[in-house]
Amino acid sequence: MITIDSLRIREGKRTLLDGVTMHLPKNAVHGVVGEGRSTLLRAIYGVLQPEAGSISEAGHPLQHQDMAFLEADPHFWPGLTARDCIGLIRYFDHKVNPEALIRRFPVPLDAQAATMSPEARKHLGIILTLMRGKRILLLDDPFRELAPERIFVMQQLLLHLGAEERTVILTSNRITPLEGVCDDLYLLGGGGVRARYEHYELGQLGCDGEPGSGIPEN
Repeated sequence: MITIDSLRIREGKRTLLDGVTMHLPKNAVHGVVGEGRSTLLRAIYGVLQPEAGSISEAGHPLQHQDMAFLEADPHFWPGLTARDCIGLIRYFDHKVNPEALIRRFPVPLDAQAATMSPEARKHLGIILTLMRGKRILLLDDPFRELAPERIFVMQQLLLHLGAEERTVILTSNRITPLEGVCDDLYLLGGGGVRARYEHYELGQLGCDGEPGSGIPEN
């Protein structure tokens, strides 16, 4: 189990998260919505250092090498093509075959990754993240920029990942794509956890990030 205990993160004088506590069983898909969701994933990955609190697994610090992180808006080094980026992953693991992922999330392989459309960059980010085969996946708004048919593909992949005994923590600015995918859902707001819902409660929430829904924007 991944335990986030009384996490506080500040940026200058601004408190981004304060007292966030979560208990995330492994081999499950956990959803996070609301204000501070991206900050939380960056803290779990180790990009942000908390001012207070801890993030651990079975009483030990999370190991960076066990995790893969998909940014909400993936960026790539100038001059590298999509094929180059995929080749770098395969260089370190020759057994990885990206063809099935490329069919699901098409990318122009010979285009420069940094200058591709936001949708193509997101496709490439998803491909590279899943190619790495890590047991803990941090996916920041994986549905953003995806066409409706690709959202469905992503949902099916997430179900498969949970069945593969991988732990997935994903964020979204809407609840709808998370229905039928997440084992539980955390709602952040005001720096802390406002509520936690089980998977069977998601369809009853009736809030989808629209004005007045009670889900703060990130």
